[in-house]
Amino acid sequence: MSQFNLLDEKWLVVMAGEKGEAEEVSLKELFENAHIYKRLAGDTPTQDFAILRLLLAVLHTVFTRFTAKGDHYEVVAVNVETFLVENEIDEDDVKEYREELYETWKMLWGMKRFPSIVNEYLERYRHRFNLLDEKYPFLQFPDIGEPDYPYSATDNGINKLNGRILEGDPRKPRLFMSQYQNGLEYSTAARWLLYTNGYAPSKSGNPGKKKKRDSTGVAYLGKLGGIYASGDNLFETLLLNLNLRESACVQQPIWEVEPRIENFREVPDNLAQLFTYPSRQLLLKANEENKIIEYRLDLAVSNFEYAPNLKIEPFTLWKYDEKLDIEKWKVKEGYVPKRHDPDKYFWQEMQTFSSIEEKKYKPGIVEWLTTLQGDGHVTGLISLNAVAENYIQKDGVVDRQIFDQISENIALLDKQENGWLTCIAEEIKNTEKIIRNTIIRFAKDIDKIRNLQNGATEKKAKIQIFFAVDRYFRDWLINLAPQDEKKERTLEWKSILREEIAQQGYELTQGAGSRDYLGYYDKNYGRLENVETAYIRFRKNIIKELGAKE
Repeated sequence: MSQFNLLDEKWLVVMAGEKGEAEEVSLKELFENAHIYKRLAGDTPTQDFAILRLLLAVLHTVFTRFTAKGDHYEVVAVNVETFLVENEIDEDDVKEYREELYETWKMLWGMKRFPSIVNEYLERYRHRFNLLDEKYPFLQFPDIGEPDYPYSATDNGINKLNGRILEGDPRKPRLFMSQYQNGLEYSTAARWLLYTNGYAPSKSGNPGKKKKRDSTGVAYLGKLGGIYASGDNLFETLLLNLNLRESACVQQPIWEVEPRIENFREVPDNLAQLFTYPSRQLLLKANEENKIIEYRLDLAVSNFEYAPNLKIEPFTLWKYDEKLDIEKWKVKEGYVPKRHDPDKYFWQEMQTFSSIEEKKYKPGIVEWLTTLQGDGHVTGLISLNAVAENYIQKDGVVDRQIFDQISENIALLDKQENGWLTCIAEEIKNTEKIIRNTIIRFAKDIDKIRNLQNGATEKKAKIQIFFAVDRYFRDWLINLAPQDEKKERTLEWKSILREEIAQQGYELTQGAGSRDYLGYYDKNYGRLENVETAYIRFRKNIIKELGAKE
């Protein structure tokens, strides 16, 4: 029996109203009113990211078949009954098709709300959006664990559906655990279903006793250094992340495919497919009280999560890997997603937005935003968001969630060789170098004077200096304007940085004790080393890195 249709039932949490109240809405309601909702507001930022990708899969599917006016493109043969595409796009038509897709995006941006064609499309697939269904449970596989199923699935209690998220310390209990002891409401289970498909830890699932296969490790979204843009409301956020021009091919979301594992062995080649591809095979189980009480889970069969050069993925940082499995992937090196560093602020990772270093690949969302600002369609401030789970115990447990946001003028995302994007990346790189060669070195010297082997002073100083400069860098970035003089603004930042480093160094000396002043005799250099000599060297290093104070 079919239950809880996601088109009508309220399960998506959004921030609505003037006071930003959280409200549950259905999928159709969300698309009807996206322009009046502030943003997604689910249980965690990572859950929101998984849901954002589902919403984008719908939009990529609809607007690669229909224009903003609801007419289908001439180069796309769309079945009037099912809204399915009946042919591949002819190579000779791709260039023209791409331009038509861009025109659709521009028209949507001007409309400031979604047209009715989105929900008309969803109605065609109503039968595929039931959370519980004998044949087509949404984003689930009804046959896993059955006698003729070729692999071995595992049954799990509902308190594992959230990916074993800890409270930031492995000794503490999981978040949400007490909330879910008696089962999950269907609405909550639907949200966590999307989360688990994307972020399930590596220990979840079973490599298979009936058939041997490689473990896929942590689920796909857990491998990403997630990044996306956000606007003034949910409609703008969806549009800013909707790169239709790079979707000039047939889109194939999971609800247009039969839920059999043999249909999910290949690496995704379109965004709607990628955004809904199963990284885990799941099946929810309910009791008579209409609560989800457990779920069945198995690893995915495609192993697509490890595929190198999957550059259609727009929402991740990238790194160059020179040690790929050549037997498996037929290449020995290539680009793979780069996870966020949990010990860094998001602005420190903005170096990857430019090409100041070799073998760097920009996130697709940054390239898309660069196009939008270059064509003058989007102006003013935008926000970029970093979102991820940080795993411990060999990716078996989530110990903390990463969410950070930076705001800047979109015009700074330029394509000029020596433009603002390059300038900002170079300043970030220089900032890290200056901090390393001044205050961090001073802290290391103090550790040596104190004969501390654990680097306690260095670790504390690193945390404190980046915490101190963080708000100043964000303020500096948000106030940059494309017409500003680069040299003048970078000198302004260096002046701020100098003051903070000097202050941090001074505070280190204030905590010095008698042993720090007694110091030790350095036989290698034939001199006394104490906190005073280290501080003098620190001041010289500031001048070396930043010049004399004017």
